[in-house]
Amino acid sequence: MTPLAARLLSICLLYGTSQLAHAGPDSLARTNGSPIVCDARLALKTAGKVFAAPLRFKSEEWITTGAIVAETAILFAVDEPFRSLAQRNQSQFGDDAASVGNFYGHAPHVLIGAGAIYLGGLAFHDKQVRMTGLMLIESVTFAGVIASGLKVIIGRSRPYNDEGAFTYRGFQFRNERMSLPSGHSTVAFALSAVLAGKIRSTPATVGLYTLAALTAAARVYTDEHWVSDTFLGAAIGTVVGNAVLRLNEEGETTGLRLTPSPGGLKAELIF
Repeated sequence: MTPLAARLLSICLLYGTSQLAHAGPDSLARTNGSPIVCDARLALKTAGKVFAAPLRFKSEEWITTGAIVAETAILFAVDEPFRSLAQRNQSQFGDDAASVGNFYGHAPHVLIGAGAIYLGGLAFHDKQVRMTGLMLIESVTFAGVIASGLKVIIGRSRPYNDEGAFTYRGFQFRNERMSLPSGHSTVAFALSAVLAGKIRSTPATVGLYTLAALTAAARVYTDEHWVSDTFLGAAIGTVVGNAVLRLNEEGETTGLRLTPSPGGLKAELIF
């Protein structure tokens, strides 16, 4: 881990713990109460819908899936040329840019930051912040599971093995045989999809997806992945991130509050 990465990780951890430290006993008690229980239930419900989605695909979803698979296959033809181009153009600037991209798409960094956001929203009773943290955790986790499963099943050799772009062994658990799709690209695009959907600002969207694209480019630049790996990872991250956004917006009313009313007790679903 680079010094910059370590410093950012420390900031995230300190931020999350400081939110709880300053929240007082009542807020700390709530971490074992209704909000976390409701969030856990919502996350499980979202997970079920995400992973069962192919069972409910209609023609348009299958067309989109087919298009993603076809584009990935088409990119196989340019994997070797792009690898050669990247390796011929190494520089200090490229190294620095790649370190930023690799950091942005590193799952542990993202999950720690998302956890800090969630704890901050929980401690300050800020629903929007809390939901953003929850959706980041969901999107990165769900997309990561899908990408990891495909890596194992496909068993594609990484570029640095010098075995070519068409070496597949299937059902591999060794890192050097788990190239397709790119996990960093999956995480980066899942992260950007959720943040862009929550911020809803064109400049922010452009900036976030630029960072995600930088992550994809970094994986090719550092000889960890083929271009087709990064494309498929980007597609998985974007699709899952947007699905998490939609599903959480549909399922936000998950709590129950009873309040006095002229006719007795009034029941309200809250989050």
